[in-house]
Amino acid sequence: MKDVMMLLGFSMGLLTGALLYKYSQGTKNMIDQGEKKIIKGAENMEKKAQQGMEQLEKKVKEGVKTVEDKLKGK
Repeated sequence: MKDVMMLLGFSMGLLTGALLYKYSQGTKNMIDQGEKKIIKGAENMEKKAQQGMEQLEKKVKEGVKTVEDKLKGK
């Protein structure tokens, strides 16, 4: 019985949220703005990760060159 009540509560919350999104302009704007902020944050994280990978790649190339130079006896 407890599981049924939990499922019913979840369903009612989901239905209420969907109706609010559909008919309430303020709620729709708030959700859309939140979604845009999340997407922008994810894009910023992606850019930072890309920059970090580029820096790491440069350091690895420098390290390989140093090892090769030492092996050649320079």
